[in-house]
Amino acid sequence: MKPEDLRLVHSLPMFRQVETEQLSSLAARGSLQRYPRGTLLFQEGDRADFLMVLLEGGVELFARDQAGSEAVVETLFPVDSFILAAALTGAPYLMSARTLLPSRVLLLDAEIFRHAVAADPALSAPVMAELAQHFRRLVRQIKDLKLRTGVQRLGCYVLGLAGEGDEVVLPVDKRILASRLGMTAENLSRAFSTLRDQGLSIQGNRLLIQDRAKLVAFSKPDPLIDAAEGPLSLTE
Repeated sequence: MKPEDLRLVHSLPMFRQVETEQLSSLAARGSLQRYPRGTLLFQEGDRADFLMVLLEGGVELFARDQAGSEAVVETLFPVDSFILAAALTGAPYLMSARTLLPSRVLLLDAEIFRHAVAADPALSAPVMAELAQHFRRLVRQIKDLKLRTGVQRLGCYVLGLAGEGDEVVLPVDKRILASRLGMTAENLSRAFSTLRDQGLSIQGNRLLIQDRAKLVAFSKPDPLIDAAEGPLSLTE
């Protein structure tokens, strides 16, 4: 693996405490793959053979019902790992994964990774913290879906993307955004129309917050749901 790629892997909170030589050895037993846009990386129900690390591009995690309808669970961009729980347990994937963009993904053998986690506290503690963070993220997503209307979810999503600024470019197409927010494409379009009256200007994928106070009052952001949470660490 190239040094610059190893540095990307090392930048993940889960691997920051691992010695460079050990991480290099772990990565060397993996496989760095390039995938075109739209590649299905795995399907829900498959056995988890790898921990995946996204180094370049984008990935959507999604699920299908028996009729074939899809729901996007999460979208990922570099640098991030995914399907950690399945890789640790060897359990079947609960979601499918597909590339949103041409992507580079490091595949770490799940069995080798499990042995490394069991043997090295410098890896096991951050892995536990990563799992805790995934759980907290899931709880926030459930609260977002259960406690808000679709329009409020969209408003809070836009405010989160904007941060302290006023301009936003949507990072994914509206089909994916609608599914991620638990909405149909038609409902998303209506939600954007509603937000035009709440201080948001919309031009394609470019959004401008013209009246932040009005948008905040309507969307009702909650720091326990919306605030960005940095990497967690285990406390003694």
